[in-house]
Amino acid sequence: MLLRKTYRFEASHVLPRHPGKCSRLHGHSWVLHVETEGQVNEETGFVMDYAEMSAVVKPLVEKLDHRHLGAWCVFLKDRTKIDDSAISDSLLAEIWGADEDYFSSWKVPGLPLDFYPSSENLLFWIGSQLAEIQFRWSKLALEETCTSYAELGLDEFMVWYTNKNGFPAAQFVLEGWMKK
Repeated sequence: MLLRKTYRFEASHVLPRHPGKCSRLHGHSWVLHVETEGQVNEETGFVMDYAEMSAVVKPLVEKLDHRHLGAWCVFLKDRTKIDDSAISDSLLAEIWGADEDYFSSWKVPGLPLDFYPSSENLLFWIGSQLAEIQFRWSKLALEETCTSYAELGLDEFMVWYTNKNGFPAAQFVLEGWMKK
């Protein structure tokens, strides 16, 4: 049986390589759909209690809420002069003459500074966060607008995750999911 729970968050982003208006700073009321599947437990009558799902997913959604996704791209006045690996809160503060804490409060904790915040990349990041805490999801979907929607299935995610992190990391995730 398939279960789906929906979560909402507000966040801004910039897609500097986009040829249209999305290359400018803008925000969305994002909608995240998390699906899991399994057998109905005869004792509880549940595949999973929705509260159990929320206990895992809500903290991740709260990390994203009212933040800027991919913080580096709006702050740098001239990115051609700076290597992405050198970007830090202190560098941003120095460039803009601001308090270092100001910029750190905009970022999503755990999201790399060089993250390119397309819906597709955000789904891979969310999937990774959930996989690393061994939450067994089967499909993730993200609505960027009321007419734009991206979806990530588990098979596609596992191929991407294995390519990015290597087989041992993917095996760890799968073994953890098999125990549940």
